Amino acid sequence: MAEQFAFEQVTELNAGARGAPGNRRFYLLAGTRDQWVRVWLEKTQLQALGETIEQVLASQARGAARPEWADADPNNLLTNGDPSLSATAEFQVGRLGVAHDPQRDLLVVVAQEGVNQAVSLQFWATKLQMNALAKRIAEVVSSGRPVCPLCAQPMEDGHVCPRSNGHHKVEA
Repeated sequence: MAEQFAFEQVTELNAGARGAPGNRRFYLLAGTRDQWVRVWLEKTQLQALGETIEQVLASQARGAARPEWADADPNNLLTNGDPSLSATAEFQVGRLGVAHDPQRDLLVVVAQEGVNQAVSLQFWATKLQMNALAKRIAEVVSSGRPVCPLCAQPMEDGHVCPRSNGHHKVEA
């Protein structure tokens, strides 16, 4: 039986990572104070989610003065803790989508499980909340290992860049 979680207006929202850089697991948390869903993502999926949120918000701001949500502070708008102990459900994401709901003027995120799509999460959030989430995602993604400017691979000690044909070490 498929489990579907829909939050018409999230009150709790956050993104983060667990573990040491190079061995981290990334997650998105969404829900209300009473019910949470944690979605595990790959780093590239989380990064793409943040960039997509920024693109949707930018398309909504075209032609307008500086929107009220432009200066969203993730520290004030997003959940501070990791409520993973009380999560109602959790799953590894396979599909993600972001859109603007013009009737309610909210952004909606849809996440589905990867394997058999038996679990799905759908939530609506204000532009202010989503801008704060995009900023938090950027912080989480950039807090890991530095990326090689030539090959875009994580730089470890002794990184030999394949784009330099293995003859030159690139310093961070």
